[in-house]
Amino acid sequence: MAGRMYFAARKGYPYGDYGCRATAQALVCPSPAAMRSDWLEEYVVNRYRQAVTPEAEATRERLIESGVRITVTNGRSGGGPSRLTGPDTSRLSFTMGESPAARRVD
Repeated sequence: MAGRMYFAARKGYPYGDYGCRATAQALVCPSPAAMRSDWLEEYVVNRYRQAVTPEAEATRERLIESGVRITVTNGRSGGGPSRLTGPDTSRLSFTMGESPAARRVD
């Protein structure tokens, strides 16, 4: 199942989490995924600038217009200290495609 991830603030932390919220839509996600917001946002900006140009403005609107999509797969339980150093990028895939504004419904 693919769906949007939603931001959830973490009390007492400068970052939050993006997570699957299938249950908010009365759906069951067989493999819910979540990731720290600061790690995911940095990954998205870096990959976008690699795809476009290093100086590219990476605003939310620009990413949406460019059709940027990130797929986050379910993580593993546990892990050592390396788990706290940044995202497991093997869980992430970056794609750019057709902008939502260009799509037509007939």
